[in-house]
Amino acid sequence: MISTDPLLNSPARPQRLCCLINQGIVPYLQAWEWQKQWVSERRDNPQLTDLLLLLEHPPVYTLGRGATLDFLKFNPTSEPYEVHRIERGGEVTYHCPGQLVGYPILNLHYYQQDLHWYLRQLEETIIQALAAFNLKGDRIEGLTGVWVEGLLPILLL
Repeated sequence: MISTDPLLNSPARPQRLCCLINQGIVPYLQAWEWQKQWVSERRDNPQLTDLLLLLEHPPVYTLGRGATLDFLKFNPTSEPYEVHRIERGGEVTYHCPGQLVGYPILNLHYYQQDLHWYLRQLEETIIQALAAFNLKGDRIEGLTGVWVEGLLPILLL
């Protein structure tokens, strides 16, 4: 993440390295297992490097803690899509090839302990990355994410 916060880039708080793991198309459950393993390893050894897993998934729906099967607009037993209940918050998310998904595995003790600050940092990182390609990313008041031209969601959290 890119930060302009002087408290995060001071000698008292050195910058953290983040290792990029770019995997192509990976089945959802495999990626979920990797994430759980890497989080566990970092709980046991907090000095381990932060990770950013980038990948795509075959078509898959995930149901977070806030969702029931009623949220799906199809019968999950008769459709060709995988459906998985997972431990994260939220409702239903659809992933598919062509959609780049990023899973940051960060030790947040090295950063501000504030979820909203963290989400704004993710948004700002994407806005700066888009600017490098001469694209203007914007936030929309009251929503979390980044949009191009106010229409196309580039980052949804």
